[in-house]
Amino acid sequence: MAQAWFEKRERGSRLGLRAVRILALRLGRRTARILLWPITAYFFWALPEGRAGLRRYYQALDGQQPTHARLFGHYLTFARTILDRVYLLARHRDAPRYEIRGFEAVASYLDRGQGVILLGAHMGSFEAARAAAFLRPELKIQVIMHTGVSRKLTEVLTVLHPEARDSIVPLGGPASLLRVREFLAQGGLVGLMGDRTIAGETTYPADFLGATARFPLGPLRLAAVLRAPVFFFTALYRAAADGVCRYELVFEPLCGPASDAKAREEWMRQLGERYAQTLGTFCRLAPDNWFNFYDFWQTPDGDSFRRSAARDPDDRDGPRGQSPMDGSDATKDPGAHGDP
Repeated sequence: MAQAWFEKRERGSRLGLRAVRILALRLGRRTARILLWPITAYFFWALPEGRAGLRRYYQALDGQQPTHARLFGHYLTFARTILDRVYLLARHRDAPRYEIRGFEAVASYLDRGQGVILLGAHMGSFEAARAAAFLRPELKIQVIMHTGVSRKLTEVLTVLHPEARDSIVPLGGPASLLRVREFLAQGGLVGLMGDRTIAGETTYPADFLGATARFPLGPLRLAAVLRAPVFFFTALYRAAADGVCRYELVFEPLCGPASDAKAREEWMRQLGERYAQTLGTFCRLAPDNWFNFYDFWQTPDGDSFRRSAARDPDDRDGPRGQSPMDGSDATKDPGAHGDP
């Protein structure tokens, strides 16, 4: 699963991406959306493994083989969210609208100076939330992410809003953890992704859309160490009745702050189960918004999640004899993998 996205070469040149960015701003969103069709068609037919992953997803979702039209529509929704990043970051007149639901519960923590962790997924558009912060300062989010993925696209888009670089915290090392701690102590929002792993990373099993899937343990470890309340977050792409798209920013409570170290394992177990269940709910609510173009239910070696019980993947020196939910080594694989 990890190799299917993390080790895949990013397609498209910087020059080509810059050209698309310039055309999008000059032509406007209505015309640019028309140009998305041939671009999407190219990637749809050029990436058969992506179609296969989506087919498996829709089979898990409703037990039926999806049509090519449905798969193409999924690709097209993904392309539209990328195009919308241009208008959102540039604060363009064609930037889509947004609505916010469930933020009152988050605000109750922020009003007390308590920071909040937003455990999201590769669903909808994280840029919609960052754009909302232009008008709603309380929505300022620092995102922990793996900066090695989609590097060219990120570079081309951040030119439109250079300050966006300051909201990204690169994965790895104690410096990142300290930065996040300080931001939470100031009553900030910290976003990370909980639905992708990298090779060799510790995972945990959870029921997801009626079958067992493995999710990265790192985000749960990090949330436990930071001892902040955790909310599920997503910004769903929606088509309005008047033909103008909008984004629905949704906040759903998952767990309060972790308590002491003794109760940490059970806290992480509950958080992992609630996260997988909530993600599944939103996949059913907006199926074309989850952008994982690979077989989520299969490991890279194709051996359906069989892992050695004698050795933890994070243990470079040998067996640790610990539960996979022990909450240790939070900075080794803290999740949020990939470009939101």
